[in-house]
Amino acid sequence: MFYLTAILVFLTAIYAYLTHRMVKVSEESVNETKIQTEALTRPYITIQPILKKHSPVISLSIKNTGLSAASNLRISIDRDFFQFNQPEDPTKNIRNFKIFSKPIKSFAPNYELTFPLAQSFFILGAEASDSCPSEFLITAEYEFAGKSVIEESYIDIEVFTGGEVDRDPLVSEIEKIRESIESKA
Repeated sequence: MFYLTAILVFLTAIYAYLTHRMVKVSEESVNETKIQTEALTRPYITIQPILKKHSPVISLSIKNTGLSAASNLRISIDRDFFQFNQPEDPTKNIRNFKIFSKPIKSFAPNYELTFPLAQSFFILGAEASDSCPSEFLITAEYEFAGKSVIEESYIDIEVFTGGEVDRDPLVSEIEKIRESIESKA
């Protein structure tokens, strides 16, 4: 009888240990699921330079590519950038724009703000100007679901060097017509 009790105690201990391990694995699984769900549903502030088709102007896009709103969004830029190389006009310094100086209470999913920076020749190449730097850092700070996030986006416009924008064939034809008229005039 003593041996049976000892075996029963031993089996109960093994059962308790295995149950404890199963609970731990379940907790880890639940935590991983929470992390994955958060990653899928959280806001993501994407900041990048863009070239729009049929335009030589490089713009700055700030977009919430996530599935929930970013609260108390604060965006800052590490240096002055004067749109279209106009340093004499302080209103052209994007660092002074409201988005870079005041928080936005809520930045909804898929919401996008686009700011024209300058034509590529003001930023790149021989005519490049210090008032239109080709590299800068933008920091986005925001909150969601009781968490704070700080994301830094290094903007390097030099990557556009050597590339070209698709030209609209209609615009090209209109330019040819205009040149033809001008040459006859």
